[in-house]
Amino acid sequence: MANQIDIECISKKDLLKEYPTLYFGEEGEWFAIMTADKKVCGLTLKVFPQFPTLLNHFRKHTLVEAKVSLKNTIPCLLAGTPFQHQVWKALLQIPPGTTISYQELARHLHHPKAIRAVANAVGANPISPLLPCHRVVGTNGYFGGYFWGLPAKLTLLQEEGADLSSFKGIN
Repeated sequence: MANQIDIECISKKDLLKEYPTLYFGEEGEWFAIMTADKKVCGLTLKVFPQFPTLLNHFRKHTLVEAKVSLKNTIPCLLAGTPFQHQVWKALLQIPPGTTISYQELARHLHHPKAIRAVANAVGANPISPLLPCHRVVGTNGYFGGYFWGLPAKLTLLQEEGADLSSFKGIN
């Protein structure tokens, strides 16, 4: 996962208006959903169970299977609310091998009472694991959730060398 990302944010409404057709396909270890001008809107690892379910995020679009090509720097067009964009950009600041709680992330974003909103935004991440939502955990010593399943979250954290000894497990 040595890819770098270049993030541009847009509302879901504007994404549908400007890009009514999106293209999807596989390259190497990745499953990607892209615009005609090669901006990635959705991306995940093919090893994740049921990785094509990512297409459900874009069900209002016309989806066409096509050859996709990913570069070292991946231009991403992320559709969501301004708050989701803020949370997703904050995820990029979490170093590999470290974890942060949903509560700490809410405080970092100056919305200390918005823990549930932060968790929902983290869960709506369309380019996992490049946008490292797997690094966000519960404050209670449990791993919290992960769209692709907790085994995938644990594997990603272990591959990054995270210290998981203080965790109680899954909740």
